[in-house]
Amino acid sequence: MTHPDTKHMLELVEQQTGYRVSVDLISGIHEHAQMISARPGNPVHMIRVNSTHRAFADYIVAVQCGILLVLWSDPQKVPAMALEERATTDLAVSWADLPPLASLPSDVSSKVARHFVEGLAKQVQSMPLEIGVAKLVFEKCPALREAQAECFRAQLQNLSQVFTAKVKDSAPVEVFQKNVTMNAALALGWSDISGDRIALLPYESTGYLESGKKLFTALQAVSHLDSSAYTGVVDTWARILSLEGLYRWDFSNRQS
Repeated sequence: MTHPDTKHMLELVEQQTGYRVSVDLISGIHEHAQMISARPGNPVHMIRVNSTHRAFADYIVAVQCGILLVLWSDPQKVPAMALEERATTDLAVSWADLPPLASLPSDVSSKVARHFVEGLAKQVQSMPLEIGVAKLVFEKCPALREAQAECFRAQLQNLSQVFTAKVKDSAPVEVFQKNVTMNAALALGWSDISGDRIALLPYESTGYLESGKKLFTALQAVSHLDSSAYTGVVDTWARILSLEGLYRWDFSNRQS
């Protein structure tokens, strides 16, 4: 990872957080990268890029640095989301009784419903940050915009597969709607950053763009995405999507 724009992002992280960043490649993971942020007992941020995405490593590292810059805007109060077990279980139980899950064996439906609840909680946690960081990287890493566009196009194309009958019919309507609404907000975010309106077409044609706009508007209302604003936006998205109460915020002092 030697691109000047990536090096600049690494330097910004080290200046802001007080910890250096270690970058390497890793195989056998599904995500683009794994990141372990530093703490006094482990004084280094570790970014591990999926080796199958080596060609986009500079961009991927820049994104991980952007995440650190947002979450560590106050190193004495770094946020982390934790699920509330009772609320998560209650929602999973209610969704297990909805079609098509209700037709499955009870142990299977419970497991799948729990997977949906946890997946949506992770999505509401990550997507506002993803949009905010995309804007940050677009502005600070102009030479990486081609790689960013290619990655976003691939991601949005993959997300649009949710409209296929096989995927759409595998989840309760409520789950599908919440997922697609957040996907639409991500598409709106990328379109706003890049000017690419093709990303919006699946959501315009299916009527989900308006619900996505409610989420994106909440993010746009924030002039600067620091850790406090980020947790506030996530809470707003959760209220709009009726997912409030599923989680709590834990804050830790990571200052060296």
